[in-house]
Amino acid sequence: MKRKLYFIALSAVLVFAYGCKENSEETEKVDEAINWNNEIIYHVMQRSFYDSNGDLHGDLNGFVEKLDYLKELGVTTILFTPLYESGFYHNYFPTNYENIDQEYGTKEDYINFVKAVHEKGLKFLMDMETQYAQSGNIWFDDSYKNPQSKYSDFIYYSDSLNVYPEQIFMPSRSPMYDFTAWPGDKHNIVFLDLNNERVKQWMTDFYVYWVDPNKDGNFDDGVDGFRIDHIMDDLDYKGLFTNMYQDFWKPIFQSCKAVNPNLFVLGEQSNWNEYGESMVTKSGADAAFSFPLRFAIAGEEGTHDMYIDPASNGVKMEPSRIHNVVKESLSRFTDSTFTVNFLENHDTARWASVVNNNEGQKRIASVLNVLLPGIPSIYFGQELGLTGQTHEWGSDANHIPVREAFPWTANQTDSGNALWYKDTGEWWDLSFWNTDAIHRFSLEAQKKDKNSLWYHYQKLISIRTRNKAFRLGDYQPLFIGIEGLIGFKRTYENDRVFVFINTTNTAIELPIEGETLGNMLYQNGTKNQSGTLVIEPNGFYISQ
Repeated sequence: MKRKLYFIALSAVLVFAYGCKENSEETEKVDEAINWNNEIIYHVMQRSFYDSNGDLHGDLNGFVEKLDYLKELGVTTILFTPLYESGFYHNYFPTNYENIDQEYGTKEDYINFVKAVHEKGLKFLMDMETQYAQSGNIWFDDSYKNPQSKYSDFIYYSDSLNVYPEQIFMPSRSPMYDFTAWPGDKHNIVFLDLNNERVKQWMTDFYVYWVDPNKDGNFDDGVDGFRIDHIMDDLDYKGLFTNMYQDFWKPIFQSCKAVNPNLFVLGEQSNWNEYGESMVTKSGADAAFSFPLRFAIAGEEGTHDMYIDPASNGVKMEPSRIHNVVKESLSRFTDSTFTVNFLENHDTARWASVVNNNEGQKRIASVLNVLLPGIPSIYFGQELGLTGQTHEWGSDANHIPVREAFPWTANQTDSGNALWYKDTGEWWDLSFWNTDAIHRFSLEAQKKDKNSLWYHYQKLISIRTRNKAFRLGDYQPLFIGIEGLIGFKRTYENDRVFVFINTTNTAIELPIEGETLGNMLYQNGTKNQSGTLVIEPNGFYISQ
């Protein structure tokens, strides 16, 4: 799907637990403002993560079993794709907003999952796309061609007989279009009437529910934030739902933050060419995705999507462009709004495929992903170097290759491997699971090799976690006159850190004073020769 999370830093506020029992202790709770730059997001399509019951679908109970894996990797926040019932495997267009997809588990399983996440000291972000409904949703099924339906307010019809609902991707008053969903089902997708006050109130109540499901003021069962998929001010540029940031989204976010002031909202701006600060400012969201940085790291022109064929030698990174995008982001976002840095997600080609499996470019890009200013987001399997690109099969199966099962082991029949799409079409025939690559991709194999990409990611995450300057520091480009070198210093209070990366195919000699070189934290492909730092192609040096 070409569609596609968040926080206002507050002063510490003093609150009392609300809705508590009479015999509760009358103690004060101080909610300290969260600086989300301290977080590292792990973005997961849960259907593909870990199967706990043998049906090949990843599920909530399976995810609970693997929370220690996330702790070991070092990430701090989990971002799912949607959980609600849907006829689509990715769950983006709901048949029932309020129910958890049964293949993921029950509502009780969900509550247990969120509590387990919090018990581990992690956070959870829920993904939402609440602008549409699909056939099978009672709001549409009951109101279609039935103006007297009690649900007529929920669907936008352009006629009085409820014959022409507004449809996604289609002109107004079009005949009903059947969208093909894996593994071959057909569904209609229609707009909710987001101008209707009844719908606005329903959505506000719906979002607020997930913030504190049992309303005890504890939030151990509540989300820590939301990702809003495909957030737009003029929905799908149809001119039907305009000023959405302020009229629709801002009241929802305000109501949620009235319950939990620390709630984080990450909006996925629909135009990937934009930085997203306008959306953040107008809607009251806290963060946007750094699409311009992703394009810059890949050396691509900004577009509305990222469906490209990889070059044979990987990508060409331009240090000046990367520096400029970082500085521009810092100028557009304040200390209380944030950008989320990523290399890949559920809509884009896997980074390993973008760079045509260039091992050096996988590693130097991850240095930028984790250590540049912003909140890092790592897409599940990125830490293993999984490959995959979108295809054109005429359905949402197009994206299965970038949403494949996390390879805990290389054996397809081993328990836990969530191969829900196995033997269902060409996407399976092309799967890395059916190639020799699976033997180097699997977590089991990579944890046996201290030089693996997995240990590289774990090391970078540890460096970021242990050094405040990498999380909260400013940004100063260094040696900008040396072609192909990405060098920068980050400073926070009395701490400073340095990063030097060679993006070229030839060695770079960098004249550095010992003080500037600092104490080495992590390096690859470098050597210090009498005051000169030699950085081999795709090498890097990280110091403090």
